[in-house]
Amino acid sequence: MDRCPAALPTDHTPCAGPAAVTVLDADNAGADGCEHHAARLLAALDRGHVFALPDAPTGAAHRVFKAATPQDVRLHRLGDALVTSPATPS
Repeated sequence: MDRCPAALPTDHTPCAGPAAVTVLDADNAGADGCEHHAARLLAALDRGHVFALPDAPTGAAHRVFKAATPQDVRLHRLGDALVTSPATPS
């Protein structure tokens, strides 16, 4: 199974279900992702936002927001985090 676009290149954990949310950075660049990877990406972003996709389970964006624990490194743009294709492990 391919990993979702929200998976950071350094995060080799598998997706936890289908893409359910979109994570946006401060410049409104976005990446769709499963709840697991979206929470990790949101935690790494400075001033990031999360929105549920139209077919997402109820409460998906809220669960991602609550699970996003800030990390030591704060990124301003998705491009700073997604330096390689999420489908190919680093």
